Amino acid sequence: MGIDFHLIANFAALALITLAGPAVIFVLFYRRGAL
Repeated sequence: MGIDFHLIANFAALALITLAGPAVIFVLFYRRGAL
C-alpha cells in the first residue's frame, strides 16, 4: 500500500508540474498583453 501511495504521489506531482508549467507561461504572457 505504501508503494502504491508513493507511485500515486509521484504521478500527481508530475501531472501538477505538467499542467502548471504551461499555465504559468500563459498567465505571464496574458498579463503582458502578448495574447
